[in-house]
Amino acid sequence: MLPSSKRPSQRDLGMTGSQLTFLVLLGVLFCSLLSVFIGSAFYQNRPLPTHIPALLIPTTLPPSPTPTSTPTVTATATSTPEPTFTPTRGVANPPDATENIHVALIFNSRVDAPQDETGNVDLVWGSHFPTQPKGVYNLYYYPFDRDRDGGIGGLHHDITYFLANHPDWIEYTCDRKTPAYEYGDSNVPLDISNPAVIDYMMQTYILPAIRAGYQGIAFDNVDFNNNGYRCGVWRDGKWVEQPNYIDNILTWASSMYARLHTLYVSVAMNFPYDLNHSAESDQIYQYLDIAVDERGFTNWGRSQSDYFSGGKWLTNMQALESLDANGKGFVSINQMPEAFSQVSQAQKQWALANYLLVKGKYSYIAITGVQEYGHILTTPEYSATIGHALGVMVQSQNVYMRDFSNGLAIVNPSSSQSFTITLLPDTYLDLYGNNLDTITLEPHSGIVLLKRTAPTSYLFFTPNHISLAIPPFHITP
Repeated sequence: MLPSSKRPSQRDLGMTGSQLTFLVLLGVLFCSLLSVFIGSAFYQNRPLPTHIPALLIPTTLPPSPTPTSTPTVTATATSTPEPTFTPTRGVANPPDATENIHVALIFNSRVDAPQDETGNVDLVWGSHFPTQPKGVYNLYYYPFDRDRDGGIGGLHHDITYFLANHPDWIEYTCDRKTPAYEYGDSNVPLDISNPAVIDYMMQTYILPAIRAGYQGIAFDNVDFNNNGYRCGVWRDGKWVEQPNYIDNILTWASSMYARLHTLYVSVAMNFPYDLNHSAESDQIYQYLDIAVDERGFTNWGRSQSDYFSGGKWLTNMQALESLDANGKGFVSINQMPEAFSQVSQAQKQWALANYLLVKGKYSYIAITGVQEYGHILTTPEYSATIGHALGVMVQSQNVYMRDFSNGLAIVNPSSSQSFTITLLPDTYLDLYGNNLDTITLEPHSGIVLLKRTAPTSYLFFTPNHISLAIPPFHITP
């Protein structure tokens, strides 16, 4: 920059101030006209846009960052949170039982290899194989209000262990000194109203079973009869009476259902619907995924004259129907007075026809001798290709019927009357190939029919794995 003494003055430029101002304004105007001319020439060959493009907003949000630490599932039913556990799925449903007949196996302690179950059973109550074979739904066995006698996750603790370590967990009869044992076994009766007891069951048995891959927990002996005559517990040297046994069960069921669903496993309970406590039974049904009915349609394997009839039969059937209506399942265990190898066609038909009247999406049947559990027991009738239900059971011609896509199930629940049913001519065969236009059902009898056009693969079914061995199972009527 030049010093001020060397700068030229306005007079040196040879013009006045007003002339200079005029020239500046003229220059600005000239530049403006020039820019307009150049811009017009640049854009004159470009078309105008026909629309304004929308903003590019993503339709899905980007995935959240994967946490670096393993999430902890916290149970709310007891005072102690569960240890760190990473679920890999939601609560898995058992196999779809919509089509045809589906079979449950009660224990598999005498099954030589898990692959033997493939094609023969869909669900195992008390399985020894947590994840095998593929396609079979395996339930871990636990006697709901007692210590377990061994198995995955723990060893059997006898009475001396609890007396030394947890004397306030032991349930006693009303003499205040006799442990309230059930079914003649030595499994120590525990106070299920005590959160510490539930923690012990979870930590010692149930959580290890879940980690091993079991899809559900099978709680045995859930009923309102107080079979061990529980009366109370000793706490800090003081006798605490527990008169509300049913309330304790309902509280246990509610909390266990919530707790296990948090851990993504199902809840199965051996709980026959109690006709003397229907409201409480309905509550129990809310807190399970699979109801196991060991009473079945044969009333614990008693004689035919002791089967339910009339209102009792109908109430029990409606209770089973309600399970499917609420997205739940059932297993009907039908014990017979005879060994399985001696069970008659008529007895099988009674059990199967009743099952089909109320079968839903997750419904299974087992036919056995009394406590004849542990082996695969198959029969040709299981392979009947009756198809899927076309509606609910209805009363017609003094009996109960249910129509299927490939057949018909009929039951006469009367304890004293026989009824003759007229069928559409030349439409149905029984499971043994006989054409039937009319049938007479005697008291407490049933029949499964197939349409003449239905597949007949059942005629070529070969039973296998039939055995009379009886492993232990605790429920008795």
